[in-house]
Amino acid sequence: MSGKWLTDVHITDVDGTSGWYELEEDLVYRDKHGLIWITPAGFQGDLSSIPPAVRPFIPVTVLGKAPWLHDYLYRFQIRGVTRKDADRLYREGAKAEGMSKRQANMLYAGLRIGGWAGWNMYKKALANDRRSKARE
Repeated sequence: MSGKWLTDVHITDVDGTSGWYELEEDLVYRDKHGLIWITPAGFQGDLSSIPPAVRPFIPVTVLGKAPWLHDYLYRFQIRGVTRKDADRLYREGAKAEGMSKRQANMLYAGLRIGGWAGWNMYKKALANDRRSKARE
């Protein structure tokens, strides 16, 4: 079984600069194991952290559905989901969206090499947020 996107992506340009977007509806993905992954409506992201000037040269699938789930998993680090899991779901979701296996593997390799910085940044922010809530 391969993964499948169960809904389409519907977004709004939040800041008018084509740099920050918000999901208008839940984005739902069923992975190759049959697990359902939901990126909730209202989640905001920057489309794979790809600078706007470079986006015209990147395949549409890179800016489609897979980055939303990946960014959500990085930002909230759901219990039991590792960075490698998130990166694998990105690759699987990109292929389910129509990206070639070669290109999906190249992007996956890039995530494995450079994704640690974003993962650790969000990990630190989540820890700080938990400490702040514990003090309240």
